[in-house]
Amino acid sequence: MIPLYSLCHVHQGDNSGIAVTTLGAYIKSHSRLVFPHRHSFYQILYVTGSGGEHIIDFETYPVREGMAFFLSPGQIHEWKFTTETEGFLINMGSSFFSTFLADSTYLDSLVFFSSNGKYSALDLSGKGPEYPKLFRRLFAEGNERHANREDMLRALLLELFALSSREVEIRADLQKDPHCYHQFRAFEKLVEKYYTQKKLPKEYAEMLFITPNYLNALCIRQTGRRAGDLIRSRILLESKRLLAHSDLSVSEIGWELNFESNSYFSRFFKRYEGVTPEEFRKKRI
Repeated sequence: MIPLYSLCHVHQGDNSGIAVTTLGAYIKSHSRLVFPHRHSFYQILYVTGSGGEHIIDFETYPVREGMAFFLSPGQIHEWKFTTETEGFLINMGSSFFSTFLADSTYLDSLVFFSSNGKYSALDLSGKGPEYPKLFRRLFAEGNERHANREDMLRALLLELFALSSREVEIRADLQKDPHCYHQFRAFEKLVEKYYTQKKLPKEYAEMLFITPNYLNALCIRQTGRRAGDLIRSRILLESKRLLAHSDLSVSEIGWELNFESNSYFSRFFKRYEGVTPEEFRKKRI
């Protein structure tokens, strides 16, 4: 079974809800972490020295200077760093912002914290000194015990999130129609919440008070894919997570994902992955 680490597991004795450290220091002090694993908290990694790979939910990303990785709770990841890999690491509980902002869903609204992982990795190299300077300030503030330390960290993180959100918007060409983008993000969040219970686009369209045709057009405009494809992708991602990282049987996984029968789940998986669940699991062993 894949480990699930909480903030208190990796930062014992610190109840502030946030920890900022260098990557080297974190690796040295957490040599017993089991990989791959998942967290119950948010994690941000900014690379200042290249080397290795970062695998997030079956996607492999090169670790290069200027790369930033944003992990939301539940995502499965694995580091394969070299001795040259350097950077900053921020671990943050969801409650760190809940008493600071009126909008308790703020972190979930950030596209790079979406569990589908589309923008989990951002190449911020070539952006000048802005990001390195910001992470150095976060590190300095995080490791001092000044008055209002947490509020200063929140302010710096809000700056980081705003800058990174702009970067995503530019790359995804979201600025042309922000209303459509926010509708799409609402759909994504509903899928994340209900993908085991609701598998049809029309069910999500009803919750969004739009027509299924409009929802499809919205998804195609934002991603090039239909709504049904995106729902299936989320189901398949969880299927692969459970097959690769749990001891559940194939029939138990099908039950967990609310399929009518084991055979229906197996047919669904093979249709879209090209192999049976059993074959996929054997390849991951």
